[in-house]
Amino acid sequence: MNTVKIKGDLKKPAFKIAALEQSAVKEENGLIFIEGYANTKNSADRYGDIPSVLTGKRDFVYELSEFKKNPVLLIDHVNRLDHLAGSVTEIREDKKGLYFKALFSSSSHPMVAHARKLYQEGHAKGISIAGRFHYEDPSAPNKLTLAEIYEISLVAIPADPNSLAALSPENSTESEENREKLINAEINAWLKDLKN
Repeated sequence: MNTVKIKGDLKKPAFKIAALEQSAVKEENGLIFIEGYANTKNSADRYGDIPSVLTGKRDFVYELSEFKKNPVLLIDHVNRLDHLAGSVTEIREDKKGLYFKALFSSSSHPMVAHARKLYQEGHAKGISIAGRFHYEDPSAPNKLTLAEIYEISLVAIPADPNSLAALSPENSTESEENREKLINAEINAWLKDLKN
């Protein structure tokens, strides 16, 4: 009988720390975003796992239904409001991996402001996915064939030392009123995508 290995569950998700691939932290109209690949497919990470589509069973690796219900960007996988750095406004799987774009909160809370500044300055580059990970191919036990994503976190030390996050600043003089309108537009667009 073949056994299937599963790591993590809703109460205690497994997590993978990786560098942001092809990513940037940038300011758009006064809002600060981070974007890139939170996870990439078809090559081994430092844990030895290879995220791979299980051909014949499904055409994706990342299951996002739970994540989309509450698309938080946390700090260090800590599930508390003082560790909530922002929210993910776009997320999708493509041939390369799991692409995301997140909006940093403009909160002045010391922890959130510190994290936002570290990523803006390019000192911090790590990102981590957490969830329930399935290894369903008995002939290749290190193939991560399904990752049920529960949350994405900012972390200090990435699994990949070749992190590619970069600051791409743009000067902005947007008023607070325009900033609020832009945030609402991003949220409304994201909610519309969820309904479709």
